[in-house]
This record gives sequence, structure tokens and C-alpha cells, in this order.
Amino acid sequence: MPSAVDGRPRIGIVGSGIAGLRAAKAILTCKADARIVIFGDEAHRTYNRPGLTKKRYPLSDALDMTIAEDVKVNGAENDALTWRLGTRVEAADLRDRILHLSTGETFEYDGLVIAAGVRPRASFRGDGECELHTHRTLRGLGDARYIHHRLQTSDKVTLVGAGFVACELASLAREYGCEVLMLEALRRGPFESVLGERVAMALGRWLVQHGIRFLTGDSARELLCDVAPSNPEPASGPPDRSLFIEAIGSVPNVEWLHGNGLDLSDGVRVDEYMRVSPWSNVFAAGDIARYPDPWTVGNLTRMEFWKNAIDTGDLAGRSLASALGYGSATSRIGYFPSMSTEVLGLRIQIAGNPKISDSMETVCGDLDQLDQGVLVAYLREGAMVGAAYMDKGARFNSSYIRLLKSLRERPERAASPAPVTTSRSR
Repeated sequence: MPSAVDGRPRIGIVGSGIAGLRAAKAILTCKADARIVIFGDEAHRTYNRPGLTKKRYPLSDALDMTIAEDVKVNGAENDALTWRLGTRVEAADLRDRILHLSTGETFEYDGLVIAAGVRPRASFRGDGECELHTHRTLRGLGDARYIHHRLQTSDKVTLVGAGFVACELASLAREYGCEVLMLEALRRGPFESVLGERVAMALGRWLVQHGIRFLTGDSARELLCDVAPSNPEPASGPPDRSLFIEAIGSVPNVEWLHGNGLDLSDGVRVDEYMRVSPWSNVFAAGDIARYPDPWTVGNLTRMEFWKNAIDTGDLAGRSLASALGYGSATSRIGYFPSMSTEVLGLRIQIAGNPKISDSMETVCGDLDQLDQGVLVAYLREGAMVGAAYMDKGARFNSSYIRLLKSLRERPERAASPAPVTTSRSR
């Protein structure tokens, strides 16, 4: 078995995001006397990635430093961890417990946590310029610095997609005073894959009401850029082409795991303890992990929410520590999905798993008056499986809390109905 010179087990964590950091902290909490090494592509320790699109910054020569300071994460400066930043893991041999690094080195481990996350999906490979646009995607701190700088100094931005990142960027661009064009060729409105068509169309109307030109279907396709970008523009270069940002989903970073016989069809498949079968010492966490859905028997799920990364990172770390003989036996995944965002002053809160629903009911409010608040319950075979609350204030917050309580009390892996009281059905 690989081990350090001092006899302590060596643990490798591939990914320096929040899932990797939480796994490392969980291992330390279990009093594991191990050497923990975190490998990260970026030059930065863990930071609050969702925070990259949450806030407008004043024009300043110190923009880079300001953003970096703003998105710091507590615990990232832990001296008990060894950080290998700017070091990519190129390949893994899980049988022989060896990682092959971009530096040409190898790393032998006793335990491994796969927390390599995802990267933006893009129509073209890489950033750069075409005749009309400067093409970008947003994933890391370097991308955010460039995009904030451009939004501060540009008049117009085109956004492709209508998911969380695209909508938050649209809101941010309007705050900076930009003219915003959003193109969604595949769906009718924002968050449709999560919240359904009716809510998506209501959110699309909200975008238009707040000065965003929002096009869908063929109207959007006609304006998509079909010229591959080239000659990447440096971040300090002149913004002589309009900014064109693609936010059309993500791709799990699994290529380095090929050749190990794993199910990599949508991230890394794990069991309810985040273990990567058949390896007893390999676990996965965060955006990359596809695990048994606690909400639906026989289904697997992969979620890209901050809370999911925290919870699965904690569980993967505890499970690995237990596998190495530290700490007590761990409980299986019992993740309660929840997230929130704000788009043009509208706070959107989502809980449970609306994606698996077969119907929805409006509990409070009206989808045509989002600013007055609307609360929606999502049902599957009559049982509530999710909820969404949209409001500029907190008019129906107590009703939302009651729905959350019903969702949390829903028996794990069961479909027993949760009571829903509706004021109207739309």
C-alpha cells in the first residue's frame, strides 16, 4: 500500500473547489492522521464560485484584488493541507493507486477523493474573437475578472442560454448599464429544465419587463454566432468587439479517469456513501458525482448546486476516513436540495427536486405578477417533491417555510403524499 515516508496514509483530493475542501476538512475532523494533498487546475485556493456573478463592482485598478478578496472561503488557508495549485491530474490508475500529474510527476495514494467538478459547455473550443464578438465562458476567477471588466466598459453583451449563470450575468450586466441580448434556442424561458415551461415563460416575461431583449427558438438561432473564434484577446486588450458569453450548461471533468472501467456517462457514478465502485478507497463529491437520488427509488442524480458540493464533500470525506479506519461508520446520502438566486430584483428559491415532478400547482400568487410573489408546489403522483418561491419581498415566506417542512418530512426514498393547499391552479 502506498504511504508517506513517516508511515501516514496519503490522501489525494483532485479538485480545489468547495467539495474538495469540505472533504479534506471532514477527514481532519475524523482525526485521521494522514497527509492530505489537494490538486487544483487554478492558481487559487478554494473560493466562492457562485459569488462570481452576484455583485457589481466599481471601476477600479484593483478590480482583480477586490473580487478575489470578496469570494474568499473560510478554511481555505488550512496549514494542515498540502496544496498543489496550477497542477492538473492528467490520468489516474485506480488499480495501482497512482495519479499522473501535468508536471510529469506521479502521486501514489492510499485514499482518493474525486472532486474535479465541471467545465462550461461551449459551441467552440476556447475563448477568442470572431469578426463581431469576443467569445467567453465563465467558470473560474480569471474568467470573472475579465467579464466584470468588460461589463464595466462595454455598451452591449450577448448571452447564450437562460440558466442560472446566464440569468445572473444578465442581471449583473443591466446593473452595469449594458444593453443585454439573451438567446435561448432550445427552451421557452429561464430554468425550464428545473421549473417547467409555465414558470419559465413567466420568468422570460420578467426579463423583458426589465429591459432585456430575450429571444427563443428560431429567433434566437438566427442570431447565434456560427463563426469559430480565434486569436484570444488578453484581458487588458481594448473591447472593440461586443462581448458574447455562452452559458449553455456544463461538462463533467472525467476524461482523466478513462481506462478504469468506471461509469462516466454523466459524471462519476457513486453509491449512497459517495464510494466509486468497485474501489473501497475512492470516493467522489460535488458537481461531478452522480449518486442514488434519495427522492426517487432507482434513479441517479447529479446536481450542480453549492449546497450539494458542501454536503457530498462532507460525506465523501467522512466515508473515506471510515474506510481507512478513522471515525465511525457514516450514514448514507440524505441530501435535501435547496438553492436560491436573484434575477433583476426577483428572489428565486427552489427546494426539493422539481425536475422529477409530473404536475405543478400554484399555492399562492399569480405567475403573471411575479413581483407580488408566487409560490409553486411540484407533485409526482400526488406527492409533493419540490417547491419554488419567487418574490421581490417576503409576502409568502411563512407559506414557503411550511412547504419546506413538508418536504423535509417526506420519508426517504418514498413517495408518501405531502399536503398541499392551493389558492388557485393555473
